[in-house]
Order: sequence, then C-alpha cells, then structure tokens
Amino acid sequence: MRRLALLASLTAGGVLLATSTSTFALAATGTPGHFGITLTPAKPDVSGVIPSIDVSVAISDVQAEAGETVVRLPSSLHTVVTSARDITALSASDDAGPLGIKAVDLPESNSIAYRTWVADRPVNGTLRFSYRVPVDATQPPIAKPQYELRTSDATISGSASSFLPLPDDATPRHVNVRWDLSALGDGALGVSSFGIGNVETKEAFKPEQMFSTYIMAGKPGLYKAEQGGFFGAWQGEPPFPATGLMQWAANLQEFYGRFFNYMPETFGVFMRPNPVNPGSGIGLTHSFAFTYNHTSEPGGLRGLLAHEMLHAWVRSFDNQDYEGGGLAASWFGEGLAVHYQRLLPYRAGLMSQAEFLEDLNQTAGRYYTNAMIGTPNADIPAGFWRDTRVRVLPYDRGSLYFAKVDADIRARSHGKRSLDDLVRTMLATRLRGEPMDQALWLRLLRAELGESGIRELDAMLAGGTVLPPSDAFGPCFRRVTKPLRRFDLGFDPASLLQAPKIVRGLKTNSEAAAAGLRDGDVILNTFSQDGLQANQTAYLTLNIRRGDEELTIRYQPRGETVDAYQWELNPASVGKAECRASVQQEAAR
Repeated sequence: MRRLALLASLTAGGVLLATSTSTFALAATGTPGHFGITLTPAKPDVSGVIPSIDVSVAISDVQAEAGETVVRLPSSLHTVVTSARDITALSASDDAGPLGIKAVDLPESNSIAYRTWVADRPVNGTLRFSYRVPVDATQPPIAKPQYELRTSDATISGSASSFLPLPDDATPRHVNVRWDLSALGDGALGVSSFGIGNVETKEAFKPEQMFSTYIMAGKPGLYKAEQGGFFGAWQGEPPFPATGLMQWAANLQEFYGRFFNYMPETFGVFMRPNPVNPGSGIGLTHSFAFTYNHTSEPGGLRGLLAHEMLHAWVRSFDNQDYEGGGLAASWFGEGLAVHYQRLLPYRAGLMSQAEFLEDLNQTAGRYYTNAMIGTPNADIPAGFWRDTRVRVLPYDRGSLYFAKVDADIRARSHGKRSLDDLVRTMLATRLRGEPMDQALWLRLLRAELGESGIRELDAMLAGGTVLPPSDAFGPCFRRVTKPLRRFDLGFDPASLLQAPKIVRGLKTNSEAAAAGLRDGDVILNTFSQDGLQANQTAYLTLNIRRGDEELTIRYQPRGETVDAYQWELNPASVGKAECRASVQQEAAR
C-alpha cells in the first residue's frame, strides 16, 4: 500500500510563494476579481507529440509602477527546471494599450528561483498577455516532483507552476478556463484542476492556489464520478484498469468529505507515465498528480492516492512562521497526511488490516532505522533536497508524533476526545477565514494536554525520537521490536547532486563496495531513494561508466542492523468482534 516515493510538493501550504520580494500591488476592490485563461495546444505530430501550447491570460484590477514586477514564474522549483526561460512571443497590454515588458531573473532562495517580467510604464486595469510555450519531448524523465510540461500519446500535461506567469499578490479571483482544441481533432479533451472542459469557478482563488494547479489536454483517459465533483484523467495507457483505481479514489474522497465536514466543489486526479520514478505525487489545489510506469499496480498506488487527496483538507500552516518556511513546517501538513493516509481508508473499509500494518510499518521502519533520526527540525530545509534521509523525516516523524498525540488525548479524556477533534477545529477555523497557523495548534494542544504536550512538541522538533504507545492504533495492534537494517547508499549522497554524478566517499565495507562500485564511477541513471528506504528487501541498480566501459551494479542499499519498532496484530484481539467494532465506531464519529 505504501507509495514508492514521497517527493514533497508543499504548494498548498504556500511554499511556492514563500520568497516574495516584489512590490507589485493590486487595485483595491470590494469583490473578487477575474482571471481568464485560454489554452491552445498545437497539433500533435505523427508520434503523438504536441510541440507547444499557446496561452492567453486576462487578469482584472492590476496596478504596478514602471519597473515593478508584473508577473512571475519559477524558473527552477525544488530542483525542477520549468518552462519560464522557454516562453516565446510574449506580448502584453492593459487598459491604456500595449505594454513593453522584459524578463528579469532573480537569484534562488529556499530552492526556488524566479523569472519575473517588469513593465516599462505604469500598469493599470486589466492586464492581458499571451505567449507560446514549446515542449521538448526528448527531455529525459526525472526522479523529481512532476511539475514540468510533458507530451506523449497525443496529450500534454503539467503544473501551472511550470508555465503560467502569475501576479505577485494575495488577491483572490474567479477563474475562467477556456480550451481551444481545434488543432487536436475529434474527441480532444481539456482538463484542469478546476474541472473538465471549459470552466468558470464559483470560488475565488489566490495566485498561490493557481500556481498549484494542473492541466492535461489532448486524448487523455477520463473518469467522472456519477455524483459529486470527483474526476480523474490519465495520459497514456496504464498497465492496470485506471477506472477501477479512480472509483476507489472517489469512494475515499467522499469519506474524507464526511470526516472533515467539508467537500470541495470539484476534485481532480491526474496520472501520467514516468519510467524512472513511478508513484511520485504532488498535492495541488483541489487536485493532485502522480506517476506510473509499466510495473505499477493499483495496490501500490492506493497509498499515494490516499495521501495526496488528503492535502485538499490537511495542508500546512496558513502562515509560515517557521524559519525556513514551508519545509520547516512540513512535519505538520505531511505528518498529518501520512497519519491519516492509512487510518481513514482503514476506517472506511477501503483498506485491510494487513494493508494498514504494511503502511504503518514501512513508515515506522524507515523512521527508526534512519541514521539522521536526530536531525533537528530547524535543519530540515537545508537538507531536504540534498539528503533523502532528511527529506523523509517530516513525513515519518510527524506521522508518529500525531499518533502519539492522538493516544495521549484519548487517554487523558478517557476516550471522549481525539486528534480528530483538534484537526476538525483547525479546518473549521480556516473555512471561517481565520488563520490555521502554528499559534492555533499550540492553543489547542495546550488545552488538551497542558504544558506536557508543549514540551513533547518541542522535543520532537529538537530531534527527539517519537514513540507512540503500544496500543496507539487501537486494540487490534501492539508494538514490538524487530531487527532491521539502516538505509545506506554506501557512498556520499552528495555524489548524486553533481552533474555528472561521480561516486565519492565509497565505504569499503558497504554493500555497494562488495557489489563492485568504485570511487570515480559515473552514475548514468536516475532513481528515487525515498521509496528504497522504506523497503528492507529492495535492490538498487546503478548504470555506471568507468573509463570507456559501461557497467551495471546491483545491490541492497543497507547498512548496520538495529532494533526498530514495528506493530503487529494483537493476539488478544485477533478475530474478536470488538476489534473491528472499534474501527467502525471511529468511522462513525
């Protein structure tokens, strides 16, 4: 059930816009403005490649002084190169007529670099601009978040954060999406995070929410729930019945809506192929996107679906008041998502006991064997994209922290309250338009657990090991200790951050060295490490170049054996009616 990779996209928590430096301003308006976009994919060639997409945008109520940023787009986003520097034929105007604008590149900050566009005169009224984005079908697949535009199978897909310049403000606007699919032939379809086909939203969206949306156009597969606003679209031909997987996701999404007391007007799932990094997902506004390859199976993707769909409700703090922004606060949004990705499907009857345990134990095994387990939370942003062992800590540590908080609240309240009550209160606060921030969490935590709850939070953030009680997951399960091996590449992980990737710091007694890897070998392939850490039996295959020779090295990326906590079925409860009854009772709460 566990997804193969946990590449984080924290856009829903505001990470994409966390480094704003522009003085751009919007005219004061009493009601939400208007954002209109028309998307025109080019005709696909005989191999099914759509070579470009034309974009036209109209944004109401814009004001900016000469020389100020009008719109901006990440040029590099969490190591992913976008289409910002590929945009051509850009022209712009406002209510006073044509605008002269030029591109200005800003230095990278917090793993994001921006290309901005500035005007040669004051901007006023409705800003209109159009441009073309070429798409390179020959670019190699990447083991990174799937933001970039991709084309295959007469379809194009990608995140708005990779191709759509947007204003640097927090003003909500109603969105109008229009598709011109005339070049794609009969049966062509355009889908976005806002819905299927041409869409005008009832809800107003801020630019940071619009950055965090997805498009797919051409000849994608499509699923639409008979009731509600759930839909799914996929590029290519998955090696499994995609409709069945989407039906499972629709049922779970409906359960989420009942549990959290809120259902988005629409919710979309986007799926596209990636041969080197299947199972990588990114949470988006009212949607999410993930990848598959020829080996993918529905059972292995349901955990990914469960996790990413939660981000429609469980996101990071509204105000990133941690130094380091969203990555430093990711223990909250991602930790909650991992906690609930197994718990809620289990309560809904959409996950078996065995699947629940598999998901839980992969998280616990990866956490308790992590050589970087003591990394303070303040050091997470610096290491997040540099070391996979640091990158997974907010997910794993946060998940087990919330399991312990849940158990502590239940114990103190004699079963009358739980973590669920705090999370629902926080989401209700956000829906009222009030900040769902760190201060709110501290107030709620202190009210339930007193100062001991605050001390345990501080200890977790300082890198202290989190240990939920044996019965933290109910009477069906108990905690045990098992010998597990640490994840260990066998060489310096920084070797993978270089171009080319040259092996440095090879450990002489490692599995890598025993398999024949040497210092100075050049690694030619890409691979996801996050999923490898959670799988004790997984092998890593490296394609390397050594001088004029190309070799394949295969080994288990494991090191020393340590005692790690796991959970198993409790013999005292197995088969008893009260075991399942407790789950059903929680589902009805």
